[in-house]
Amino acid sequence: MRANSDIRPETFIKSKERTQFNYNIVETIKEDMDGTERVSFDYDYIEIVGGVTRDKLIIAMIADKYSKDDELALLHNKMIGKDTDEYDAYIAFRAGVKIIVGVEISK
Repeated sequence: MRANSDIRPETFIKSKERTQFNYNIVETIKEDMDGTERVSFDYDYIEIVGGVTRDKLIIAMIADKYSKDDELALLHNKMIGKDTDEYDAYIAFRAGVKIIVGVEISK
């Protein structure tokens, strides 16, 4: 999911049963209705129930973009040689997710 904040969000925000993982955090300048500018942060986030693991982060990030039905359709189409560009984009996205998780977990 996408979000915006006037303060830079922490990478991990823990609550009683969930952890919010914020990533792709980008500082931007927003213009208010009165024309003044302010610093703001756009970012993506997912929520993990229970303990946070590398695998849970990867699965949640992929599920945020692709439903299980989407993934099955992409795999099926790849097997029959159809829509290979969409499948390649999916694989590239998965690889990018693993890089993001690897960098954030190692901090």
